[in-house]
Amino acid sequence: MRTPTPASLCPELARVLSTELRRGNVLARQPERTDWPARGSVFASLRHDFRSDVRHVPTPLRHGLCNDPHYGWYEELYCEEHGHLLVAGSPRLGKT
Repeated sequence: MRTPTPASLCPELARVLSTELRRGNVLARQPERTDWPARGSVFASLRHDFRSDVRHVPTPLRHGLCNDPHYGWYEELYCEEHGHLLVAGSPRLGKT
């Protein structure tokens, strides 16, 4: 398996990340090319839940919940155009 390398999120997710950092959220994992969930994907993780209103994001971003301890986060923003993924928060046992 190849070691992930530092990378930049697509412009759409970079704007969200910048807003999150201005609102006091912190990176738990810097953006890096992981080739997951798709070939060429860049992945980054925020320590806390999104502090922005990500329920109404513009195309091509898609917001979802992933309350699975296997993955290790609660919310996610996926860019359907670039295949990049920004996740936030921690799973919440017993909550859907």
